[in-house]
Amino acid sequence: MSQRRGGTPHGDGRSRLRVTVVQAGGVLGGAERWQLHLADATERLDLGLIALGAGPTAAQWEARDRPVVVLPDERSAAGLLRTQARILPHLRRIRPDVVVAHGVKAALVTAPAARSLGLPVVWVRHDASFSGRLVGLLDRITDGQVSTSSWLVEGRDPRNGLVLHPPRMPAPLTRAAARERLGVRIDEDRLLLGMGARITAYKGIDDAVRALAEPGGHGWDLAVAGLADPADPGEHARLVALADELGLADRVRFLGDVPEFARVVTAFDAVAVLTKPTPAEPWVREAFGMSALEAATGGVPVVVVPPVDDIAGDGAVVVRPGRPSEVAAALATLADDRARQRLGAAAADRSRDFPDAADAADRLVDFLAELAHRPGVGRAPTGPAVSVVTTVLDDRDAVVALLGALLPQLGPRDELVVVDGGSTDGTTSLVAGVADRDPRVRLLVEPGAGISRGRNVGIEAAAHDAVACTDAGCVPAPGWLAALRRAFDRHPDVALWTGTYSVAATRVWEHALAAVGYPVVEELARPTPLVRAYGRFLGRSFDPTMPTGRSVAFRRDAWRAAGGFPEHLATGEDVLFGRAVVAAGGRAAMVRDAEVVWAQRPTFRANLTMYRRYGEGSGDSLDRRLLGRDLARVAAYGTAVVVAARGGPRARVVAGLGAAAYLSLPVARALRSPAPLRTAALVPGVAAARDLAKAYGAVSATLRHRRARGVTAP
Repeated sequence: MSQRRGGTPHGDGRSRLRVTVVQAGGVLGGAERWQLHLADATERLDLGLIALGAGPTAAQWEARDRPVVVLPDERSAAGLLRTQARILPHLRRIRPDVVVAHGVKAALVTAPAARSLGLPVVWVRHDASFSGRLVGLLDRITDGQVSTSSWLVEGRDPRNGLVLHPPRMPAPLTRAAARERLGVRIDEDRLLLGMGARITAYKGIDDAVRALAEPGGHGWDLAVAGLADPADPGEHARLVALADELGLADRVRFLGDVPEFARVVTAFDAVAVLTKPTPAEPWVREAFGMSALEAATGGVPVVVVPPVDDIAGDGAVVVRPGRPSEVAAALATLADDRARQRLGAAAADRSRDFPDAADAADRLVDFLAELAHRPGVGRAPTGPAVSVVTTVLDDRDAVVALLGALLPQLGPRDELVVVDGGSTDGTTSLVAGVADRDPRVRLLVEPGAGISRGRNVGIEAAAHDAVACTDAGCVPAPGWLAALRRAFDRHPDVALWTGTYSVAATRVWEHALAAVGYPVVEELARPTPLVRAYGRFLGRSFDPTMPTGRSVAFRRDAWRAAGGFPEHLATGEDVLFGRAVVAAGGRAAMVRDAEVVWAQRPTFRANLTMYRRYGEGSGDSLDRRLLGRDLARVAAYGTAVVVAARGGPRARVVAGLGAAAYLSLPVARALRSPAPLRTAALVPGVAAARDLAKAYGAVSATLRHRRARGVTAP
């Protein structure tokens, strides 16, 4: 096992997405070159490699000064289990934002380890091996699925899929320079066919060799750029023997590793991609065709098997797999100078339909970043001007803190719209003074307006379509607005961006209440199986469809489609607004980096009063999801009392196990606090007080509504 560390941060201080790639280290084929091309084309990633076996791919990463961990390349079922165990401590130490696993084997050993640590894992499928149930299993146990060709998605239903073809390469060298780089000498009256492929049976190199022996191939030589595949060590010798047998030893060259094949494709008169099924690998079908795209970029015609012809379009001569005679016929066609020029020009035209490496890398990074809830990470905070809207009422001290944190984040075209509901403590004059000095700050006074009404007034008056909201009592972290701006810029299809918040706590009871009542940003970044299960069944996790007004952003058309914030609610209005945006057809997503720090109420009693009001908001909303959770708490606590008083031993055991499950995540959070044991000891009592206060509010509001309906009924 070996390890090498490297990598440098952005000079401008922007954070990057931390990605660990898991792939075979002993071969350097299309899949490995695809990843290297994209890695070289972006500065948005902090990349490292876990290589399954030593070899040329691991060496390429080390040459780029990337951190590399090399693990043994195991092939048996027991070996795969050992590899899972070996990967786990490295992922725990590295703590990437996302893990990318190339191929079936890499995904099988990586997904269980990554998910146990709460790390999002993406698997890249670059061939048709192990189709059927195994592919379906990997689609289910990974968070994202990247395919390198459209046909690899056929028959699948990936939950979060991206098709990302190989990128278009930069312009290659001139013909003379390319041949000089390769060290190739060939008579002027002869033509050169090139292949860029690993030397293994299913790449069809033998079909190209046999084609040279047929009449259509007599005027051609063959040059193969690529290393032997460790899984097929005898293929090189077999091909050399075949060339000798056919009398072609002087016309077939093996160039070895050519890392910059795209730069030297102009050395060839044509390039062939002849992948075919073999008895050992009957599933094989070419999914990359990278060398075909590299050739097309250089205006070199290609001889290809389906479905690679889609890459070169009219610049391709299509042959069936395993048919040397058809390859020879294609070479006969390409022996004509005018045919080669015509097909080369068509191939070059087709190559322009593909994104270059920088654009393809951006697509991949955006896909990975959204999975990590960090949209736009690694980019400069360019994007639309934003109107930040906040409501205040007698919040002078909180407004001072909010302005101090937010004003430095505003760009020259941004604005802060403060809607005052009729303050009497000097808040209004404070904001007015700031507005006099800073034209980006606007004060609107709307006496009697609650939070929802105030937000709606501010949004209606906002100068920009991109709107962000935060509350007095929140302190936006540095980069809060930049994170939202990048999200708006990179994903215009998203209607609602839900930011995050962390809860300030210094006293033990505050830490206990935070553990019981609020989600944790770290859990959003790395949701362990406990966090996932707890959030699914018991809530208290970040949910993009259920934002809080502390940190949320949207476009005004989404606000209008949702009918604005519901003004009849004193609490819970933000959650109902988010659900209304989604119900209107909008997509919601998280922005982990859009974080604010929120202060709890100063006393435990004041917090319980706040929770009672939250419960009343659930009851007033009549939303089944919100109200159902609060009424479920009533039923759960009532059942617990009955079981404790009158239940038998088995019932009490079941109730105890249920209580332990309910308190499991809050206790785990409490044990990470500055006073872990004292905080954990308070968790059961704090949880009961919090739940009962909220349930009381929900029940009282529900009963009030029922009485009101009874009074108004005819």
